[in-house]
Formats: sequence, structure tokens, C-alpha cells
Amino acid sequence: MKLIRYVLPALCIATAGCSSSEVIDDVSKSEAARIGFNTHMYKNSRALDNSNFNNFFVYGTYVVSTSSQPVQVFMGDRVTKNADGNWTYTNDRYWNPQGTYDFYAYSCENTQVQTGITGNANLNGRVLNLVNYTINQDHASHDLVFASSKEQSRPSTTAGGTSSPVAFAFKHILTRLKFTFKSLIPGENYTVKISNLQISNYRNVGTFLGSTEAWQEPERNPESPSMPLTLSSADGVLQKPGAGGPARTDVSTDAVFMIPFQYQYANVRIEFDFDIQAPDTNGNLMDVMGSHITATWQPNWIKGQSINNVITLSGSATGMDPIRFTASIVPDEGAADDGWVPGAGNANFTFDQSFKN
Repeated sequence: MKLIRYVLPALCIATAGCSSSEVIDDVSKSEAARIGFNTHMYKNSRALDNSNFNNFFVYGTYVVSTSSQPVQVFMGDRVTKNADGNWTYTNDRYWNPQGTYDFYAYSCENTQVQTGITGNANLNGRVLNLVNYTINQDHASHDLVFASSKEQSRPSTTAGGTSSPVAFAFKHILTRLKFTFKSLIPGENYTVKISNLQISNYRNVGTFLGSTEAWQEPERNPESPSMPLTLSSADGVLQKPGAGGPARTDVSTDAVFMIPFQYQYANVRIEFDFDIQAPDTNGNLMDVMGSHITATWQPNWIKGQSINNVITLSGSATGMDPIRFTASIVPDEGAADDGWVPGAGNANFTFDQSFKN
């Protein structure tokens, strides 16, 4: 039976714009005037990179000098990478030689956001916003990328007789987060494991503005959101008996993607079960110690950053003394090459624990 204690914190929409879908009939509908796209993902990311990035959704309008009324050209159209690596869409659109174009695009790991579930893609005037984007346990493992190409006019014709494609450079707009657990529990015969991980009280609903390419302050809905974290190792074993000493293995959670925000208080929580077992006289594992542990911290989540929170569980050389903790943030291995900026290591976790021997 586990004893459970919790840590208290240290201190105690968009409107639819009016746009026109009128098509200008006198545009030359030739390959030279056809609108095409190409893309680049900033470096690579383990969730979405240039090799597995296959779909995005484009919005586009233009205006002419004689009118301020925007003409709608694309409205969430799917653009798909074909077998040759070229980006294609259905029902070709063509450049108006007098038009000045703004294009926006996003991809939620090759899918659209879902109205009422994960958010709304809303073209407000000529600007694309992602409204009420929501993080929950069914929608936390998805990378979200965004790009814009504004004030574009009909490009020059290539040697092959086609117009140069619109170039999108997509960027990650969420914060990639995971936890890595280490064990330094002394003793050769102990099996140490963690289970039932959960993160809670994070801000899970936010709106991303295409005009500034920044998030508005996110909110919590419900009042204290929570979701489980999945371990990369199903059994969650950090340590077990080994020849010549304990065999220790780092165990990490799968990455989740959070809405960027600089929290003002240490009130985001992670909690998990922590268990120690040892063999009895017959060699069967028996429970020695168990605890449900809750930690709070004050995140500073910045878009495009990848953060790995390392939590080390340790005891004294005498064995069953109270567990103490250290916590630090380190970048994921290879983060410098996967399109994420390493996050700053400034998180301080406050832990509490109770044990039953």
C-alpha cells in the first residue's frame, strides 16, 4: 500500500474576415502561371522532418492595387508530396500578374486541426490563426509546424517553362518535452521501477496568431488539465540486480508537445509511483518500499525548444534512507541537428515523498 502526499506550490476569438472567392478570368492559365509550392523544414525533428513530412494545408489571398478587397485563392487546401518529392494539390490555381499574395500553411503532423477537438484554422482577413489549439492525452504527441510567405507576386519563369514555386520554411511552434529518470539507489539486490506517470495543471488551450507568429497567453480547460506520460520502457525498471553491482538503465518518457508559455508560479505537476523490490529467501521479489511522488516546477516553455528534464533518484550508501532528488534540464541527444533549440536549464523541481517499509 502506497502512502500518498502532495506538494503545494510555493506561492500559493477570432472573427471571420470577409474575403472574396471571385476568380479573375483573364489570367493566363499556362504552366508558367500555375502556382506551385516547395518546402523546407528547419533542420530536422524526430517527430516531423523533411523525410516524413508529406502533407500541409495552405491558405492564400491576393489584392490588386485598385482594390483592398482580398481575393481568396486557397482555403485549407491539402498539399501532398508525391513519389518524386514534388508538392501537388488538386484544381490548379494561377497567378494574377497584378496581384500581391499572402500565403500561410501549417501541418499538425501531416493532418489538419479538428474543429471542436484540437482547434480551428481560421483565416481572419488575410491572416491565418490557429484558434483554441488544444493539448490533451489524445493530442499531445503531435508536432505542429507553421510557415508563411507574404507579399509575393508572380515569380519569374524557370528554364522548364514553369513559375518558380512558393517557398515555405516551416518552423516548430510548440515546445517538445520529455522526462528521463535515473537511479542511484545503492544495493546490489534491489529492483527499482517507476510507473503511472502523469503531468497536470499545465495550460492546454491557446491561439497562435499568424500576424506575429506568436502564441497568445494560453488557458486551462478544464480547470486543472492532466494526462498520462508513456514510458519508452514498458516495465519502467531503472535498476535491477547485476553481476558485480546493480544494472542501471535510464528510462525516458515519450515526447509530448506543449503550448509555449512562461509560467509565473511553480504549479505545474508531475507525479509517479516509485517502487523498490528485493528477493526473499526463496528468490522471489517482494515489495520493500513504495511511494507516490508529486513534484511541482515553474516551466519556461519556448516555441521550437526541445527540453529533457532529467530526474535522478538516489539514496545514501547505507541503503534505505529517504530518497533525495536532483533535477536538471539537458537537451535531447542530437537536438542540435533535429530542428529544436535546446531549452534553458533553469527548472527547479520541488519534491515530496513518503515511504512505507
